[in-house]
Amino acid sequence: QMLSFVYLVDHFKITSVLRVLNSILSIIGLLATTWSLSGQNLRLITQLPKKVHETSGIELTGSNQIWTFNDSGGEPEIYLCDTSGQLLRTIRIQNAWNRDWEDITQDDHGNFYIGNIGNNNNSNTDLTIFKIPNPALTEDSVLTAETISFKYEDQNEFPPSSESLYFDAEALFWHQGHLYVTTKNRTQPFDGKIRTYRLPDTAGTYVAKRIATWSSGGSSMMNYWVTAGDLSPDGSKLCLLSSDKLWIFYDFPEDNFFAGKHEVIPLNNFSQKEAVCFLDETTLYITDEELLGGFGRNLYALKITSTPETSQREMHTSASLAVYPNPCKDWINVEGDLRGRKLELFDEKGLRQAIFNPDENCLRISFTKYPAGVYYLKMKDDQDRPFVHKVVKSNK
Repeated sequence: QMLSFVYLVDHFKITSVLRVLNSILSIIGLLATTWSLSGQNLRLITQLPKKVHETSGIELTGSNQIWTFNDSGGEPEIYLCDTSGQLLRTIRIQNAWNRDWEDITQDDHGNFYIGNIGNNNNSNTDLTIFKIPNPALTEDSVLTAETISFKYEDQNEFPPSSESLYFDAEALFWHQGHLYVTTKNRTQPFDGKIRTYRLPDTAGTYVAKRIATWSSGGSSMMNYWVTAGDLSPDGSKLCLLSSDKLWIFYDFPEDNFFAGKHEVIPLNNFSQKEAVCFLDETTLYITDEELLGGFGRNLYALKITSTPETSQREMHTSASLAVYPNPCKDWINVEGDLRGRKLELFDEKGLRQAIFNPDENCLRISFTKYPAGVYYLKMKDDQDRPFVHKVVKSNK
């Protein structure tokens, strides 16, 4: 017990030193880049309200509607801000607590998921995600959360040894009926390994399954740990954020996010960045926390360009596959290079609903037996690469 106590004290000291060092380096980085931001892809939009001095996650309900919150020890509240830095609304979350809120995401029905997943010392056993209805669709000032509790399938010690501190997390995103948590590596010495876990998006208690591991390749903890993550609206790109860079993963099969290709995008700006969200397929919003001297608490925009591989894929998809009407009510038409190919229809939980083997380059699919919701048409191209087309079924 004494050894455990000494370990926790030492770890607390190390964490405190890292926080101070991070603040100093962030200020230096910001001073060095203040005059060059306009010449970089990272564009400063505004400084967020003082109320959200520790902004640690963002989700959008429009280009001018940014929802955020404060992390560890903050009130169980979310705040609506606009791109001029004004605080527009405050919503209190009932049946929720903010031990360490770190990220927020949204599903295709508009539900929000708030990740109470921070675990600096890797010792917490109350990891939770709070699910609330879309706050933009109500005028209520209080929303009641459903609770999703979980533990990692491969964590057996609380805390583990210093070389196994893999169980902090600051990245949460949703994909086809599941939530995904990507961890923040705190190993000593730092080995750069990043883990992604999957769990259901419905209330309950779960064991999160590890589905992928990736190495950032770095040796500096503050430059190579993951502080936020988001999936693009079409599900084709995963963005993971760090203090001075981000990684974009693409061309991955299903939800094996690290099995495809990736690019590193340097931000030329070091600060305590802890939130990222796709505005559209090529635009990201990023925020950082306020540090010593009032630096930070900023909202940035970043335009990402497609790689040659993704550009070709997107052009080929749009040229070879047309789906209409979309949203649909009773049926859709699918036109393109279909003859001899297999098309599969999946629901938002990833369950296959139908298989089609058209012998012509046009196909009419009835949706009358399917409930309203989001569906995905999957097809492979000549190089056996999967393409997914999102279809929305409406009853209106």
